[in-house]
Amino acid sequence: MLEDGAADGGEPAPAVARSAEQGLGRLKQALAVAADLPAVTETLAHACVWMGLVGWALILYQEDGTHLFPCSVAGLGRLWQPPLRPLATTESWPVTRAALGQECTGCDRTGPYPLPPGGEAAAWSALPLSEGQGVLVALRPGTMPFNEAEQEFLRHAAQLTTRYVPHMISTAAAPAPTPHLRDLHQGAFFLDLATDTLDVDEMFARLHDLPGPGRYPLTRVLAQLPPGDLTDIQQLLGTLRSRHGTYEVAYRLATPADRPRHLQARCTTTGDPTAPPALLCGHVTDTTGETIRATQREEHLREQLRRADRMITLASSAAGATGTSELAKAACEALAVFGADALVLAEAHQGRTRILTTVGYDDEHRAAVTGIALDARAPLTDALREQEPVFTPSHEDLVAAYPHYAATLPRLKRHAWAALPLPLAHPQTTAACMFSFDRPHAFGPSDQALLIAAAALLGRALDRCRDYDTEHDRAVQLQRGLLPAFLPQHPRLHLAASYHPAAPGAHAGGDWYDAFPLPDGRIALVIGDAEGHHTKAAILMGRLRITIRAYAATTSDPAAILRRTNRLLTTDNDTDPDHALLATCCIIALDPHTGQLEYATAAHPAPLMHIPDAVLTPETLPGLPLGILPDTAYPSTRLTLPPGGRILLHTDGLTDTPDTDPDDALHRLHTALQTTAQQPPALALHHITATCLPTPTPHDDSALLLAHRTHT
Repeated sequence: MLEDGAADGGEPAPAVARSAEQGLGRLKQALAVAADLPAVTETLAHACVWMGLVGWALILYQEDGTHLFPCSVAGLGRLWQPPLRPLATTESWPVTRAALGQECTGCDRTGPYPLPPGGEAAAWSALPLSEGQGVLVALRPGTMPFNEAEQEFLRHAAQLTTRYVPHMISTAAAPAPTPHLRDLHQGAFFLDLATDTLDVDEMFARLHDLPGPGRYPLTRVLAQLPPGDLTDIQQLLGTLRSRHGTYEVAYRLATPADRPRHLQARCTTTGDPTAPPALLCGHVTDTTGETIRATQREEHLREQLRRADRMITLASSAAGATGTSELAKAACEALAVFGADALVLAEAHQGRTRILTTVGYDDEHRAAVTGIALDARAPLTDALREQEPVFTPSHEDLVAAYPHYAATLPRLKRHAWAALPLPLAHPQTTAACMFSFDRPHAFGPSDQALLIAAAALLGRALDRCRDYDTEHDRAVQLQRGLLPAFLPQHPRLHLAASYHPAAPGAHAGGDWYDAFPLPDGRIALVIGDAEGHHTKAAILMGRLRITIRAYAATTSDPAAILRRTNRLLTTDNDTDPDHALLATCCIIALDPHTGQLEYATAAHPAPLMHIPDAVLTPETLPGLPLGILPDTAYPSTRLTLPPGGRILLHTDGLTDTPDTDPDDALHRLHTALQTTAQQPPALALHHITATCLPTPTPHDDSALLLAHRTHT
């Protein structure tokens, strides 16, 4: 039995033990039917998905018993693949020591075998196979070493692999040659270099689509070459005319079926060696089959490398995702090259599916997978209920497994589905993902292993992302709760405010606004942006709002209020520098009767003033952000807001956006404010935010406060 040791920083111990036991069970069953060595490493990658993105290399002894060679790899990107060359057991590498019976583990940039310089760190384990077979290597990119529970799983995997490798080697060995005849499809020819005429036999004529054996001008054969190849062939003929020797020439013929025929000519010059060659004799072999097979092998290798690179990309994106939506988007982008164009993440909740997030689903199709009873038959619910993968390659397969879907086929936008359980840290919670494909998709063993590995990566990242989403929602709710419930009313001043949180995948900030009467009868208009993320930013925002109100009860001077608030925040930062936070702020003291206003800013964007036919940004002397230096001075600016004029306070969430020039964003804000001159303040703010906020996912939160001085 595997030990119940807890995985460092991973799943709880019981979950690790259960995942390991299930993985070994699947591995034993799959190895029993594996047809070759590549199937062994694919099976190993499939069985250990609960450990993350683990790649495998099977490195076996060559016949001489003194060298090791990588016979099969799976799940390893280019950076971590073993070199395709024999490795002498006398070389000092972990795999050579493991081949002699010593288990070797590590987590570094060096690796268990020679790797390209400048690579990334990876955890690895080189495990000896018994009976002198070689070494099994497991490698996981990243800086987290294999823990004890994972290492014990790897040992068991090596023991199981040892049982089946001899069978694989024996079945892969070439049969002993026996006498036989094989048609080489080889034609003979003579080329007179003086007259450029060919004498050919029947097979040569057949390979070149000539009527039959006989004499032909060389130009008749050259006319059958693809136009792009003709220049190269002419250069080769020039060499043959000038130098004696034996040559091999590979060339193609264009065919009516638009499938080039690949041929190889081996020829020798004859005649006086002191004179230019006069005659060329040789034979031609049809190599079309060999060329196609070589191309297919090369494409298969490129596909395997591409898959491994995509999984590495997904692992990196999943590790950096800051919410379930961003996680799902990263997974869909990483697997788009294989045809996946939509993804749903769901969990079981009170006997039904609860959707966590979707990518590529419209409202109709999102509703179709929401709230399904878990005992209903569907790919997603089966994966959730049984915790087993469900692969549906086509509409026909969907109806065969789930006949009740027959009537809905015309409405389905996708043509293939892969529903897979997500391994989570908490066993009482079950979740699954479902990749959808825009065309039928045959899920071969490598596809299934890839998708199961992707689901494992998603499962490992999902818990962290859901915690992030929960904190984001909590911060937004706290922030909204700390904003004023209502704004002061005055017959000569109409106020409106709005707050828009950032997208769930972004950091929730600390933007806030406030408005309240001052002791001298003026109205205070306040806006600010507290540094920090999530709950910390919301708490700091709440503290600053209360502090500003407290100081405003003793003075109506905006600059004095900022000075005192800054001194308090700076003292707090000096007391606990490891958790120091800053804030920007703008305070306006406005007299609704006269329109005279006085304001001061602490590194905050200046307010915008809208007067008839113009939007102005007043010249402002900004001070430092709150919380840096205790004795910072905050200059005051005095203006007059005419009757009918408006003043807009805003945070940088409307003007500091990715891929947008700040001047362009500010100009857009000016224009939006001017075009709403005749609208009530609340409606004007709605238009401004709809025009200026990035959609649909703003990267930062934003706050606005609009004051309109009426004519009466």
